[in-house]
Formats: sequence, C-alpha cells, structure tokens
Amino acid sequence: MAWFKKEEPTPFDELPLAGLFFLDGDVLAKLWGRDWTAGEKYPMIAFPSGEEFELWASGNPEKGGIVHIFGEMDLPFRSTRDEAFRQANHVGEQCGYITRQIGENQLEVWGNDDDEHFLITYNNEASEIQDINKVKPEQSAPRPRIPLFPDEIRAQLPPLYSGEEQGLEAKALVKFFTPDSNWTWYASEFDGEDRFFGLMSGFEVELGYFSLSELESVKGPLGLPIERDKFFEPTSLRQLQEQHRRDHLR
Repeated sequence: MAWFKKEEPTPFDELPLAGLFFLDGDVLAKLWGRDWTAGEKYPMIAFPSGEEFELWASGNPEKGGIVHIFGEMDLPFRSTRDEAFRQANHVGEQCGYITRQIGENQLEVWGNDDDEHFLITYNNEASEIQDINKVKPEQSAPRPRIPLFPDEIRAQLPPLYSGEEQGLEAKALVKFFTPDSNWTWYASEFDGEDRFFGLMSGFEVELGYFSLSELESVKGPLGLPIERDKFFEPTSLRQLQEQHRRDHLR
C-alpha cells in the first residue's frame, strides 16, 4: 500500500480508470487521530456493485494498478479473465484459497475467512475488471474443498512403472501427509487415474502402491483430511527411506 502527497502526481493520473478515487488523509487524520495521514491521499477504486478496494501501483503501468481484494489475492485491474485465473490460481495454491472459472468472463475466489468470497466479472474485450461482487454467506454455496491432487501437479508425475530402472534413485515429486498424525505418502509415479507408486511411512516404512481415492477419503485421528505438502522439494526415494527409517528408530 502507498500513500501519496496530495500535491504530487500518482501512477494513476494518466489512466482512464472508471471508479478511481482517493481517500483524503486530512479527513482520516481528524477521524482517527493519525497525524501521519495529514496531507496524504490514498488510491481506491469503486465498482458498479458498490464494492470498494485499495488500488496499488503496478510495475507495469499498462495493468492499470493492482486491485487488493483480500489477503494475498491481488489482481491486475487490466487483464482478461483467463489471465487473471492463472494468477489467482497460483496465489490460491500457495495460500489455501479456492478459485474457479464461471462461464466466459467470471472468476470466483474464496479466501480462508467467511467474508472472503467474491465474484469478479471481466470485460475480456477491454481486458479489465468490469465489476466485483461480494458473495454474502447466505447466498454462498459451501466452500469447495481444495483439490488434494490438482491437474497441474498430476501432469508432473511420470507414468506407473516408468521409473523401474532408476529404483530407489527415482524422485518422489509429491508428498501427502496427515496433519494430526505421522503418516506420510510420497508419490513418484501415477497411473493417470487413481494409483500411485512411492514410499509410505506409517507403522512401517515401505515402498508400494496407494490410491488417490483412499487418500481423499481417509481422515486422521482428529478427523482432519489428508493434505498435500505445497512446499515439498523432489527427493529420491532412497533419501526419504533413510530419513524415515532413522525417525522410526528414535
């Protein structure tokens, strides 16, 4: 976020942005007793729905600024729906948000809090956000569960039996775990439908097969579903096997 001196230009002055306005720092200083906003202005953008959002400067002026929607969900004002979806999906993958495309020009995003649910409508021809509506809890369908094994991760795993010659030197690319116990699964191969090959660490540490459908249905002792470690780095099955065997001996 950035405040600007009232007498100074801003990155938005030359952009024809409908709904652009500035918070008056002098008024806020009087209301809040925060003298540091005196003489300052803060860029905001209002949409036809009546929703207002902070507008941040972008390194690329052609993007028309960055609309701060909630949390880490910050999207360029000027973008097509499909471009925005790729960016929003990446943010969601890192932060546990949900994103989905609706029709040709809408993007629905859920954050982690109940009030973080918005429907973003794009004008694809003009490549810009047309409107943002906040979805009220009573109008909202249940928040979808984050996919355990999304398509972009699925595409990274080699086919089943393709790593036989590598043996334990084959790398596990995906890690699944129970957040409320010490069970862990590492996948190095996938049959494209339901079956993985990799390393499992639970009561024992062993190589073998396990299924996606089982991981999606099983819950830990506290009732928590299995999760995927988003920050797992590819590691050889040998290294993982040695690590977990050491852990079992402690």
